Amino acid sequence: MEDTNSTIYALKTSAGQERNVARLLARKARTIDGIGISSILVPESLKGYILVESSTKIDLRNPDLKVQHLRGVVEGSVGITFDEVKRFLKPEPIISSIQKGSIVELISGPFKGERAKVVRIDESREEVVLELIEAAVPIPVTVKADQIRIIQKEAD
Repeated sequence: MEDTNSTIYALKTSAGQERNVARLLARKARTIDGIGISSILVPESLKGYILVESSTKIDLRNPDLKVQHLRGVVEGSVGITFDEVKRFLKPEPIISSIQKGSIVELISGPFKGERAKVVRIDESREEVVLELIEAAVPIPVTVKADQIRIIQKEAD
């Protein structure tokens, strides 16, 4: 599966602009033949960077590669190996990092912005039962795991 002529490069971008840079590079790769970009990966866990597979050396002095919010190429003796990229292809689910008793913040839904304590975790359905902290009466709320952000893990 791995092409021996291609090398994977890490490109620095402005934080939060990874997808925009990837879209612009993809558009240029389709329209201009000399760039040699065959694939672009935007890992969620790698803020400020995108990974680009190219058959030619990425040189930002090339006017065809001038893209807004693209800051530079991470220098190294050789490009990134495919084994290093594999861990970005299948990220671990967020439910595995949540523990009972952790303090979380709801990031979507009717209770957006509220802090809550994790009461129960249902890994098979990827749901979490929370108890709102600032509520006068403890109300159990069931939400999907991707609707919360961990603020403080449970202390050992």
